[in-house]
Amino acid sequence: MNRPGPLKTRLAAPGPVEVPPQVLEAIARAPLHHRTDAFGALLLQARQVLAELALLPDGDVAILSGSGTSAFEAAFLATVPAGAPVLAVSAGKFGERWAQLARRHGHEVHELCGPWGGTVNPERIADALREHRGVAAVTLVHSETSTGVLHDVAAQAAAISAAASDARIVVDAVTSLGVSELDPLGWGLDAVVAGSQKGVMLPPGLGFAWLSERVRAEPPAPRRSFASDLHAELPAQRDGRSGTTPAVGLIAGLAAAGPLLLHEGREVLLGRRARRNEALLAAGEAAGLTRFALRPSPAVAALRLPAGTPAPPVVAGFARRGVRIAGGQNQLKPFLIRPSLLGWADAFDTLGLAGTLEAVLREAGLPVPYGAATAAAARVLEAPDAAGQDVVAR
Repeated sequence: MNRPGPLKTRLAAPGPVEVPPQVLEAIARAPLHHRTDAFGALLLQARQVLAELALLPDGDVAILSGSGTSAFEAAFLATVPAGAPVLAVSAGKFGERWAQLARRHGHEVHELCGPWGGTVNPERIADALREHRGVAAVTLVHSETSTGVLHDVAAQAAAISAAASDARIVVDAVTSLGVSELDPLGWGLDAVVAGSQKGVMLPPGLGFAWLSERVRAEPPAPRRSFASDLHAELPAQRDGRSGTTPAVGLIAGLAAAGPLLLHEGREVLLGRRARRNEALLAAGEAAGLTRFALRPSPAVAALRLPAGTPAPPVVAGFARRGVRIAGGQNQLKPFLIRPSLLGWADAFDTLGLAGTLEAVLREAGLPVPYGAATAAAARVLEAPDAAGQDVVAR
């Protein structure tokens, strides 16, 4: 492959993601002092973006400096009493992570595991709760990034509430916020967390956390976090303040991202992202790959390579072309690739990524016809919507 000069680099992984220039410009401005009215207004504006994405009319989402994992830890400690039993539902790397987090904090953890690439049936969760009486909280993953699966959290939460109404439901929505349907109030969730380097199109560095009314009304005692105590931070942020010095620039970036994300409305945003991801999956199938996820998440196209074609050289082939995708994790590393267009992307980025997939696979020795993957992606992108209306490729 001829490379006459430095490559243009592209992020096509499920985080970090491509960031819009308008957001980068907002981040690069001289920072506001965090104890001013101007910053308070900016913080409230950023919180409103998250509220609209997550269908939370009260807007009561805490913005924390840190990662999605740090937000999950803050929400977990703000929701679950010390030492209380926890049921961790897992069908991938991040479900396993929350079980590890609970153990690190001294909890008895019952793990309910499903196959990687599959889902966990809600009735299995209900059975586990009937078997393990007294479970105080259940951890769930909405979009399991490691496998590309979108779990049916609405059905899982309903089963939990029916089997153990006192159990708190703590949900990882790190790659589903702004990407797929998420309704914390309608689904009866108790804590929801996400991170900045995914569907909200920011660099890494912010974690987001929401707590239900019943958790806010009955905080577990003793309080176990100081810097990330959500029971202190949420009341402060309602007034445009922060208990600690926040990441001022990233919060400015989040406020700037809001109009870009929501100018056509939340449902249009989710629909476009779902269509682009479906186009990537179709491109992979046209090139001889298979879908890995039983119930695909719009956040990432998890594709299994044919037998005899190892995944790491394919990931490296993308990197040589300036494109960073994700490979498989843990036992999936030998055969899985995970391209994604979670960030600042449109239909034409999708077509470019499909064409890159073709080139990389041909380099790996697979007989992929020229244009096969690109044409498959274009057919998805240009198909009429459910109402029969033409869709502008964007």
